[in-house]
Amino acid sequence: MKKKYIFGFLFAFVATLTVFILISGIKGFTSSIQSFLGYNYLFLFLGLFIITIKWIIESLIIKFLLNRMSFKHSLKFTLIGQFYSYLTPFYTGGQPFQILYISKYGIDPGQATAMILFKTFIFQINMAFLGLIAVIYSIYHFSYGVTLGITLGILLNSLAIFLILFYVINQKAAINTTLFFVKFLKKVGLLKNPEKHIDEIIFKVKTFIDVFKMESRKVLKIVLIFILSVIQFSCSFLVLPVILKGFGKDLTLKIVFKSLITQVTSSIIPTPGTSGGAESIFYLLFSDILTPERVSSTIVLWRLTTYYYVLLIGGIVVLLNHKYKKS
Repeated sequence: MKKKYIFGFLFAFVATLTVFILISGIKGFTSSIQSFLGYNYLFLFLGLFIITIKWIIESLIIKFLLNRMSFKHSLKFTLIGQFYSYLTPFYTGGQPFQILYISKYGIDPGQATAMILFKTFIFQINMAFLGLIAVIYSIYHFSYGVTLGITLGILLNSLAIFLILFYVINQKAAINTTLFFVKFLKKVGLLKNPEKHIDEIIFKVKTFIDVFKMESRKVLKIVLIFILSVIQFSCSFLVLPVILKGFGKDLTLKIVFKSLITQVTSSIIPTPGTSGGAESIFYLLFSDILTPERVSSTIVLWRLTTYYYVLLIGGIVVLLNHKYKKS
């Protein structure tokens, strides 16, 4: 594994540990450790199950978009994408690796890029949609600062929607941007003799645009993927209320919306896996309903479920896939 991914994991681990220690210091480190003993771990396993369901749903989406792909391979690509996404800022590392792995299975890179970005496009739309509902709820139930945070989260996440639409509509801009990055990669020494492949690169960009436009006309397919995407995203933020249930906290509408706001707002934190930022946002939103020791222990259980579990399973799949390619 490259050094930057190891750094990403170490940064995330240190950030979570630091927040745990800082919060625990208010009431004592020992009390925070003891709070784990009173936790109902059935809800931790339920949280892990929800995250697993999230992977299955994303795999189904990939399967629907790439009919030639078996569900087994779709699940593998999902886990590979999740692994690299969680080790890079803004979750940007997963999609390039998914495209790379998918193209190795005989699917044109332009088509693979279009399908993955189409999936991302629909996911960002439903995140913005649910985030907008959270903004309306926040205006009436939370502070101005919380409302501002979720609004910023929606706006920055919506930027991806705008960029994808812009490049699909403006083919010339898409080609020029791609060629700019090709030249940049050549300049920094990561790509040699790209001039030989310029025509092929332009063809791949055009293929991407054509496939994206073709998929956008399949209304029933879009509706199905949108529904699955909503369920997939809901799994992400419903894990936290489930984890809290292990401490006896009832699943209320207010807790669900706090969790949704945490998910959307933390997604704009420019650190691997939103580490440091996600924990801090959780503290700001939930410290009024939890004791300090339970805040710190909930952070550990929540991140274990939604982050380190993903890295563990995704890492195993990446290693097995790498070993398979070598043999």
